Amino acid sequence: MNIKFDEEQLRVLMSRAYSKNITAVQGPPGCGKTTVGSALAVKLIAEGIAKNVLLVAYTNAAANEFALELSNILQNTTEKFCVRTGNASAVDQSSLPIPFSLNATELRKKKIVITTSLSAKRLLPIMRFDNMVVDEAGIEKLEDLLWPMLLGVNESSKPLVYNYDTANRVDDLIGLLSECGITATVVGDPKQSRPITPNQYTCSAIEWLLKRAPHDILRITHRLPDTLAALVNSFASYDNLRSAPEVADRRLCLTRLPDLEYRDVIDAENVTTWVDINGPETCIGQSSYYNDIEAKACVKVCNQLKKCTNKSIVIISRFTGQRAIIRKYLQRMGHNEIKVTTTTSALGTQADIVLFSLVRNNPERIVGQAGTLQDLNVAISRSKEKLIIFGNFDMMLNGWTIAPKESRNGYKSQSRRLAELIDSKYGKVIDAPSLIYS
Repeated sequence: MNIKFDEEQLRVLMSRAYSKNITAVQGPPGCGKTTVGSALAVKLIAEGIAKNVLLVAYTNAAANEFALELSNILQNTTEKFCVRTGNASAVDQSSLPIPFSLNATELRKKKIVITTSLSAKRLLPIMRFDNMVVDEAGIEKLEDLLWPMLLGVNESSKPLVYNYDTANRVDDLIGLLSECGITATVVGDPKQSRPITPNQYTCSAIEWLLKRAPHDILRITHRLPDTLAALVNSFASYDNLRSAPEVADRRLCLTRLPDLEYRDVIDAENVTTWVDINGPETCIGQSSYYNDIEAKACVKVCNQLKKCTNKSIVIISRFTGQRAIIRKYLQRMGHNEIKVTTTTSALGTQADIVLFSLVRNNPERIVGQAGTLQDLNVAISRSKEKLIIFGNFDMMLNGWTIAPKESRNGYKSQSRRLAELIDSKYGKVIDAPSLIYS
């Protein structure tokens, strides 16, 4: 393989290549989970350990990252071994470095198949797999994720009997999978996203496996520069997440100085900037919000960034309502190339510059689920050079997930910790320029 691994990536790669079980690998942001998973698939095929391998990711963006990594590893032989499948309408096939196909005959010819967890269920009548690598497993329950793995049994294996509707013990499912010799590497991060139910805590796949099964941990991030890695490490309590030496000193490079009014916002020397902006939230339905002033601010800053650099830009918000209004304003300014996504869909996404719109701003200081550790951690860990947060600083500093009047003691929002860390040590809080409000 023409790719360099750090010591932790190499350890995980070698141990998983020769293990026959279901194992978890916890990977904080930028630690090369997708790189290791892709390299593992290639190694399994190249050494004849597996006849074919299924690579599964929760989002299409993460599945496409598998395709990009395989292309880097296999170079001009990628098309011979690999294929991407799934929902054709949700995949931009023009940007894929490997073929996309829904044809059963074509899929059976390939050694490595890439798809999303939802589309994996549709492969049942088409083919079976010796080995699986599941990425971004912090957002699905284990029983939902592993049930399709019952499909991944060799043709010579005995028939499987498992009633998914009535099974109530994950242990039963794990036992059945182990009995059938299914090998799977489940990769994810419980501190980035997981299923959340209104009335009770629900373990994600990676959380369950980290508690009950053999597991390994990656701790070197190849995406985040030093101060951003330190912020993410402190906020999510990763216990020694650190930057790889080659990216530790990385900072945003500009081709020209920003206009005077935007210089504190963009500030290439400072990795993280919080723009304190007082725009009111607007509720849409029962669970979504948008913030018009924040949306316009994000777009104005994007417009300025496009004049100063050719770096990639992504805008993130937890709310689909905010995503829609930001897209509308970007289209008006002719910036259709800038990606706007939600925190859930941002899994597997990375960009040189990330703008994060917090949206929530109300007199009661209720941040709600927008202030969970998982959502905030996803948003602040996508950028490689510059993170700009838009939101009312006091709202986040003093916000509640659940207010005391609704619960005996209330629940303080995780946004408080993020605001404190950025203000005190890992970034800079500035007042929004007056032109953003115009």
